[in-house]
Amino acid sequence: MARYGEKKKHGFLKNVMLIFSSLAIAVFALYLIIQNLGCVQDMVGDTLYPMKYQQQVDRAAETYNLEKPLIYAVIRTESHFDPEAESHVGAVGLMQLMPESFEWLQGLRGQELDISELNNPDVNIDYGCYLLRYFYDYYGSEETAVAAYNAGFIVGDWLKDPNYSSDGKSLDAIPYGETERYVEKVMKAKKMYKKLYFSEK
Repeated sequence: MARYGEKKKHGFLKNVMLIFSSLAIAVFALYLIIQNLGCVQDMVGDTLYPMKYQQQVDRAAETYNLEKPLIYAVIRTESHFDPEAESHVGAVGLMQLMPESFEWLQGLRGQELDISELNNPDVNIDYGCYLLRYFYDYYGSEETAVAAYNAGFIVGDWLKDPNYSSDGKSLDAIPYGETERYVEKVMKAKKMYKKLYFSEK
């Protein structure tokens, strides 16, 4: 009987030691994860939310008074940072400008550039941000400007429709599914860029 009791006690102590060992390993693993969280976050950021063409983005942000996270978000949503990107409707380059929009904007600025310049990151980001700023000033809000960047001046008709705008200045709803999804993607990406690169740590 005494031996049985000793064995039982020994088994209990062994189980307690195993539990404590497992807890220690788990705590150490958690410590390592926390220590390396910044590295993991950087890897995720660089892969999913890259910050390419920083020089061009910095210059455009200053020139057109736009937030850098917004510019990166538009580029990411439009082309995933591919300067050679071309959509099925003919939009070209990093910020996916239509050739006719490019020509119209050149007219506003008094410039004459070849259409091939749309594949030049310097030109594409500059003109894309110029258009984004134009819509921002024209409609008065960021989200509306983003919607117009995708859908064009038809946004003005939506603002006049009480089904889509209660105040005539901001959109309560977007009737085009493509534009609605586009705005959601851009604003979500902007939020992530802010969190990853522009928030105070």
